[in-house]
Amino acid sequence: MSNFMQWVTHGIKRGRFEMSRRTILYVSVVVALLVVLATLYLMLVSQTAARGRHIEQLREELTWLQKENEQLEVEIAKASSIAHLRSRAMELGFVPAEQVEFLSPAAEEPAAQKP
Repeated sequence: MSNFMQWVTHGIKRGRFEMSRRTILYVSVVVALLVVLATLYLMLVSQTAARGRHIEQLREELTWLQKENEQLEVEIAKASSIAHLRSRAMELGFVPAEQVEFLSPAAEEPAAQKP
């Protein structure tokens, strides 16, 4: 058996493991730092996941709004077509003009033209 194995088995046989106060302090500080780092890491991961969910919700809302916008543009195009406007004007009682008269801004007063 090697010297190391004898030392390990000797320590196990004795049943006690001695550590100095300084070693205990160093181990405690390392464990505390690991706990703090793990906590900070978990907080960062949690915030990143929450922001990712929020971004995904915003993307879904953007897609929905774009689809709605396209539908509204189609409705506007249908409502502003000549055929639709003509039929709507007929429904409201308008009729096509039979004779169109244009006025000139340079014309004299109508009362002066008629003797």
